[in-house]
Amino acid sequence: MTKTKEDKANDEVIICTDDAGMQLYLSEKAANRLSWILTGVCIVLSLPVIILAFMCI
Repeated sequence: MTKTKEDKANDEVIICTDDAGMQLYLSEKAANRLSWILTGVCIVLSLPVIILAFMCI
């Protein structure tokens, strides 16, 4: 399925800006994927803490 120009214009874009003026433009689909990836990274990084908590019981 190909997108026409009208479909591309209707895609929502998320813009993130910091104080230095750097801007990041993400489509809604890309932002959703990035949030899942970062969630997975946070879970993997917190696993050792959870495992150690259960080992101390």
